[in-house]
Amino acid sequence: MFLLISCSHNAVSIREEPVVIEKIKVYHLISMHPAMNITISIDDDDNKVYGKSAINDYWANCKIEGDLISLDMIKTTRKTDNAEKRRVEGDYLSILQTAYSYKIEDNKLIIYTRFIDEPLIYEEIE
Repeated sequence: MFLLISCSHNAVSIREEPVVIEKIKVYHLISMHPAMNITISIDDDDNKVYGKSAINDYWANCKIEGDLISLDMIKTTRKTDNAEKRRVEGDYLSILQTAYSYKIEDNKLIIYTRFIDEPLIYEEIE
């Protein structure tokens, strides 16, 4: 005895929806040491902040609620350079570590910190 099994396949039409991937913006610090090319990016999907300081790359986990932001301990790569760049990097990272609020206006990112009265002001790199 033979058993005959019949299989039918349904043709499935897959309509591809365009996937929009938003590029994470990179901002250049302009309010202090603009010649040092210090940058920052905020990835609120992954809750991370990262960028380049005067010498090293840096990153930290962060918590964002509306316009409030808090950073975990900032970590860096371990490159070294001259004393002036080391001082600038240390100053910048110490200030950034105390960030508590931010806003984006046009192409500017403004971060308010507890370390200094003036906010850190960045301009978007296009």
